[in-house]
Amino acid sequence: MVIPFKGHSIFAFSDTHGMYRRLAIPAEADILICAGDACEGFNPADLQDFFSWYTSIPAKLRIFVPGNHDRIFNQEPIRARNLIPKGVVYLENEGFDFDGIKFYSVPARPYLKKPVTIPVDVDFLITHGPAYSYLDRDLGCKNLFLSVVASARPKYHIFGHVHEEGLQRKAMLGGTTFLNVSYFEELRRNLEQ
Repeated sequence: MVIPFKGHSIFAFSDTHGMYRRLAIPAEADILICAGDACEGFNPADLQDFFSWYTSIPAKLRIFVPGNHDRIFNQEPIRARNLIPKGVVYLENEGFDFDGIKFYSVPARPYLKKPVTIPVDVDFLITHGPAYSYLDRDLGCKNLFLSVVASARPKYHIFGHVHEEGLQRKAMLGGTTFLNVSYFEELRRNLEQ
């Protein structure tokens, strides 16, 4: 999903579950965001292959936020972080500024285990799981909605996890646009054709 923002073309995706090489990255995209579930399981070699593919795509910035299927980040977080190459910004429970754009991520893989706060001037909140009641089929996280989204009101909340809601539409609340960027259903359909 391409988002034009402050002179940049941002392409956000999630839930490729190992099918990332089938993903069509728009040529104009200069900022890439992966909101998790790049791979399927624990295998470090799969994650290394994803990062090899990810860094081969021309971009000024590549952000990676792990999902619940990127299990190595839960089971061996130090080892997982050591697999992240130069050229990829690992973002979790912190913020990052790039060319006047403020990105932030909290660990909702898919649920935020305890309330957290983020700054109120965030442009892009990136999580793997959705906030409750927004493109989530009622599977989203109430903590994420109440303690983060409703209080900080980021301009965009980028997420995936709920495959069936991916890429179908956007939702809005006040000044926040919610985007489920799961490509799983589309990639699976293309694989079957």
